[in-house]
Amino acid sequence: MQGALQVKNITNWIKIFTHISATVLLMVNNNFDRLKYLLPIIILIFFVDYSRDYYLVPSEKSLKYIWISIAIEMILIISIGFIDKNDINLLFFFVCLSSTIIIHPYTYSVFIVVSYLMAMFSIYAMRNGFHELRKSFIPMFFNYGVSTAFVTGMSLLVKLQIREKERFERMNMELEGAYKKLIESSSASQKLSIERERTRMAREIHDTLAHTLTTLIVQLEACKKLATLAPSRLPAELEKAQELSRSGFNDVKHSIKALRPQVMEDKSFSASINFIINETMENTNVHIVFNNSISENIALTSQVEVALFRAIQESITNSIRHGQASEIQIHMDLDKEILKLNILDNGKGCSNIKKGYGIQGMRERIEGLNGSVEFSSFQNKGFKTKILIPYEVA
Repeated sequence: MQGALQVKNITNWIKIFTHISATVLLMVNNNFDRLKYLLPIIILIFFVDYSRDYYLVPSEKSLKYIWISIAIEMILIISIGFIDKNDINLLFFFVCLSSTIIIHPYTYSVFIVVSYLMAMFSIYAMRNGFHELRKSFIPMFFNYGVSTAFVTGMSLLVKLQIREKERFERMNMELEGAYKKLIESSSASQKLSIERERTRMAREIHDTLAHTLTTLIVQLEACKKLATLAPSRLPAELEKAQELSRSGFNDVKHSIKALRPQVMEDKSFSASINFIINETMENTNVHIVFNNSISENIALTSQVEVALFRAIQESITNSIRHGQASEIQIHMDLDKEILKLNILDNGKGCSNIKKGYGIQGMRERIEGLNGSVEFSSFQNKGFKTKILIPYEVA
């Protein structure tokens, strides 16, 4: 029924032209006595037909009202056949048949055709007798049948074309809707990717600078003391501080380029960790123990290596800067396809762990690998970090 509004413009002009033509023909071929009955019937046909198309169908009224409307129109059309002897009511019948086929289910038209043909044969028999009807039945059936079949066929073709057009319009609307959703989704995904990349880059720079600057601060504090106690050692220590600055600067540049940490570019995973441990111990008074039970034959993915490296680096930085630890223990092993990393220090600890940017970045990296991070600490009892990452050995 909703398709009725879309096909109305296509059939409207044809219906109007046919109705006007039929009205003119009736007026020309009938005298006043007949016209005083025919004209009110024609007006009622107009009213019923257009009321159905413009009110019942668009308002999606019950099917019974549609059936009643069609039945009333057919009674009016057939009644013209009783008054007019020129079969001009056939034009009104064609309009009713065509619009019904186009707008409503095809089965409706079967009722219309059968009702009309039976009525026309009955009227002919009433006027000329059944004997004359038997003689004229085949020519009449042929004439009515051919014209009815032609109108039915043309109406079906129009209906198929209209339905196909409606189908393409619906498809276009669906495609446009899907395209808009795709654009919106793509835009949202792009924004999310940019935001994630910004967060990742900020985290990389934070981890690099935090570790380097913490070590550098300790080194510079030592230089201040050496300036008074052992001036001869000061140039060598300043040279170390300068090297730390250069190393931190290079790490920042590599982070901006979205590369692995510089120290991992030309070293293995274990060697990279040992490098930052030895560098820290050379420049601070902190003792670091690293126990790695993972076999060198087990290849870790780059994402896992970077996540573990940054976790160790961040933990060492926090232990020195916040915990003021003098000893740090790092234990790493692989047990039943679970990669375990435990880091603990003897620092001053805390009763309330503040999840700053470094700890949050560590958590995001590990959880991005479907792992988990646990932090525990007590006042004057050090700080412990426990990391678990599922890892399937090839």
